[in-house]
Amino acid sequence: MTVLEKLREYANTDRVALINRDETLKYSELDRFSDIFALYLTERYPGDKTPVVIYGHKETLILPCIYGSLKAGRAYVPVDITVPEERVQQIIDDVSPKVFVDFYELNIETDAEVITQQKLKDFFAGNTELNVNVEDNCVKEDDLAYILFTSGSTGKPKGVPITCANIENLSRELMPWMETSEDGGVILNQISYSFDVSVVSLYMGVSRGMTLYTIDKDIQENMGELFNHLESSDCAIWVSTPSFAEICVPSARFNQSLLPKLEKFLFCGEILTHNLVDELFSRFPNTKVINTYGPTEATVLVTAVEVTKEMADDPLQIPIGYPLPEVTFRIVDVDGKSVPSGEQGELLIISDNVGPGYFKRPDLTEKAFFVDSETGKRGYHTGDICFERDGLYYYCGRMDNQIKIHGHRVEIEDIENNLAKCDNIVRAAVLPVYENEKITHLTAFVLLQKPDGLTSLKRAMKIKEELRETLPSYMIPRKILALDSFPLNTNGKVDKKELQKSL
Repeated sequence: MTVLEKLREYANTDRVALINRDETLKYSELDRFSDIFALYLTERYPGDKTPVVIYGHKETLILPCIYGSLKAGRAYVPVDITVPEERVQQIIDDVSPKVFVDFYELNIETDAEVITQQKLKDFFAGNTELNVNVEDNCVKEDDLAYILFTSGSTGKPKGVPITCANIENLSRELMPWMETSEDGGVILNQISYSFDVSVVSLYMGVSRGMTLYTIDKDIQENMGELFNHLESSDCAIWVSTPSFAEICVPSARFNQSLLPKLEKFLFCGEILTHNLVDELFSRFPNTKVINTYGPTEATVLVTAVEVTKEMADDPLQIPIGYPLPEVTFRIVDVDGKSVPSGEQGELLIISDNVGPGYFKRPDLTEKAFFVDSETGKRGYHTGDICFERDGLYYYCGRMDNQIKIHGHRVEIEDIENNLAKCDNIVRAAVLPVYENEKITHLTAFVLLQKPDGLTSLKRAMKIKEELRETLPSYMIPRKILALDSFPLNTNGKVDKKELQKSL
C-alpha cells in the first residue's frame, strides 16, 4: 500500500508527521509505533482480519492505530467522540471487533479486547527493535482499508467500506492536486477521522511526507485560540468543508498575513458559495481555491477544479468540478436515460473509486450500487441532482431532500442557494416546520458577512424582498433568523439537527 511504503521511506528522515497542540510525532516514531501495534494484532490474533474499532477524536496515538491496523491487514473503523454512546454500541455490535481502541474508556458492552490510551503508551514505550513484514501482512487490493459509519434512513448507522484498491486509485488521481512549491510542508488536520474528507490528509498528505497540523474540537470552539494555532501552523494546504472557512471569515485576521505559506484551499463536503470564494480571492490573493465533490461510497471525492475569476463572476453556482481521471459520470432522468448537456438529472458515478457496497447490508447495496454494462466497472447512484455544461459539473440538490409545502414540491437546497446570493449573506440553512405531521412553513437561518444594524424584522423584510426576484412566494421562508455562527457537526458541516432545536 502506497501510504505505508511512503511512511517507511520518510521514517528515515527527521520529518514531523503530526503536530497536535504541544505534542509532535515524527515519521520515525509513527512508523515504529504502528509497527508495534501491527505486531501486537498479528501475534495476539493470528490469521484474524476483523476490523479494529477506534473511538476517539484527534489524539496523537490514533495515527499509529490507523496505520498499524493497515499494516496488520485489517480495516479500521474510526468513531468520533461526538457520536452518541448508543450509536457507538450499535457500531460495535455491527462490526463485532476483536479489538476496540477506546481513548475515553466508554462503558460499552463488547467481547472485544479493549485497549486504552494508557495501554497504547505502555506498548509504544516498551518496544524498540521489531521485525514487521509490512509487504506480506498489510491490506492489499480488495481488502478493506476502512469502514465509515454514516446516518441511515432507518435510524441506525450505515457502514460504508472502502478497499485498498479504492484508496490507491484515488491517490493516483488526486496527487497532482496536492503538489506544493516545497517538498513536504504542512497540511491542515482539522476534519474528524470519522468523516471521509480526513482521508486526504491521512493518505495523500502522509504519502507526500507532509506534517498534519491538528485542529481539534476545543480549538475550533475558541476563536482566539484557533487563530493563534493557524498563525503558527505554516499551513500550505487547507483541507476542510466550506463551513469551517466560513466561521473564520468574520475575523479580519483571516487573511494571507495569517497564513503566508498557504498555497491551496481544498474544499469538499458542502456547497462552495460565491460569497466565500469572493472573500478568499480578496483576502488570499496568492492562494488557489479548489472545489471538489464526492460521496463516501466513492472514496471521498471524484471531481476537482481550480475556481477561476470567471467562475466566481458567473451567476451559476460554483461548479463541483471535472471528473478525476478514470471517473465516468452519467446524468440520467427518472427512467435511467441519459439527459442532454445542461439538463438536470441524477448523477451516476462509474469508477474504480466506487466501493464494494454497504457493510452487511446487501439490500441497500443492491439498490444503490451496480456494475456498468459498458465499462464493467462498479457504479453508484448518488441521489444527487446535477447538470453538466462544457464538461464542468454543477450540483443542484438532493433527490431525497425534496419537500412538499402547500401542494408544491420544493428543493431545500434551491432556497438555500438563493438565500446565499442575497446581499450580505454568507451561508443559509432552511428547515421545514411541522404541525400535526404537515409542513406549515419554512424557517431560514442565515450567517451574515458583517453586522447590518437592522432589527430582525427589518432584516427579514429586506431579505424576503430580494428573494421575491428569484423565488416564487411559496418557497420564501416565513421566518428568517440571523446567527453569529452556525453549529457544525463532527463532519464540519452545518448541524441542522442542532438548528432544529431552535424552532
